[in-house]
Amino acid sequence: MKKSTITFFALLAFTSLTFLTSCKNNEEKIDDAQEDVLNAKKELIEAEQDSLADYEAFKMKIDKKITDNELKIADLKVKVIDGNANEKAKYNQKVVQLEEKNRELETKLNNYSEYTAETWEAFKTDLDYKINELEVEFNEFNAKK
Repeated sequence: MKKSTITFFALLAFTSLTFLTSCKNNEEKIDDAQEDVLNAKKELIEAEQDSLADYEAFKMKIDKKITDNELKIADLKVKVIDGNANEKAKYNQKVVQLEEKNRELETKLNNYSEYTAETWEAFKTDLDYKINELEVEFNEFNAKK
C-alpha cells in the first residue's frame, strides 16, 4: 500500500507540475499573441494615416488642376470669337463639353471612398490619365481658335 500511495503522490505531483508548467507557456503564448495583435493594429493605423495623407496630397493636386480648368473655361466663355453662327455654336458646344468633363473629374474625386492599395493605385492612375487628357483637349482647343 505504501508503494501505491507513493506512486499516486508522485503521479499527482508530476501532473500538477505539468499543469503549472503548461499554464505558464499558455500565458506566455497569450501575451505574445496580444502583443502581436497590438503591433498589427499599430501598423494598420500608421498605414491608414499614410494612405490618408497620400489621398489628401493627391486630392489637393487634382483640385488645383480642376480649379485651373474652371478658370480656363470661364475665360473661354467670356471670349468673343469671330465667325458665323455655326462656328460660334461649335465653339460654345466644345466649351460645354470641357466644362462637363471637368465636373465629372471633380465628382469622381469627391466621391472616392475605397482605401485599399489596389483600388487607390487604379483610382490615381485613372484620374491622372483623365486630367492629362483634359489638359491636352484644352491645349488643342486653344491652338485651333
